[in-house]
Amino acid sequence: MLLDRMFRAAMLDPLVFDEIKEDRESMTQAVQVILIVFAIGIISTIVQTVNAPTDTGTQTDLSTNIATSGATAILGWLLWSFLAYLLGTGVFDGTATYLEMLRAIAFAQSPSVITILSVPLVFVPAAGVILGGLLGLAAALWVLIVNVIATRQTLGISTGKATIITVIVTIVMIVITLSITYVLFPENFQLDSVQ
Repeated sequence: MLLDRMFRAAMLDPLVFDEIKEDRESMTQAVQVILIVFAIGIISTIVQTVNAPTDTGTQTDLSTNIATSGATAILGWLLWSFLAYLLGTGVFDGTATYLEMLRAIAFAQSPSVITILSVPLVFVPAAGVILGGLLGLAAALWVLIVNVIATRQTLGISTGKATIITVIVTIVMIVITLSITYVLFPENFQLDSVQ
């Protein structure tokens, strides 16, 4: 049932989000989706960190990268769902609970599993980095599209309103992520002086 729902969510089936909203027992499955995405992120992080060049001055240690990946997956899910819930119910008159949003947004992350395909690409010089980046971008855009559908179905609002919520929450999440990254890893934001 879990994999079926993940597949249906990834294939943009709006009915799966109606099911998830009504199925209070699906929170366990929602957490499993987040853990699957997190595990794939860890695998990708390990491979990328081990194969990263060491002369860039921005390499952080493996445990830091794993911790950051985990925090991003779990806290990002909680915060994204909360912001979508606040905007959806407070501004756009949607009808959902925070727990319903949590379940839906978790399943909206299902397309992220394709990023596991980028792991072997790390071992392909030059082209692997480009192809892996394109795969990551495709997965991110796919997740955003599924987020729109999940938000629309869960809140019972129009596609336009769900799109606005998704765009606003995406921008807020990017700003928060960059701010936290800047505070924790300021060396990653230093520009080399031009000589």
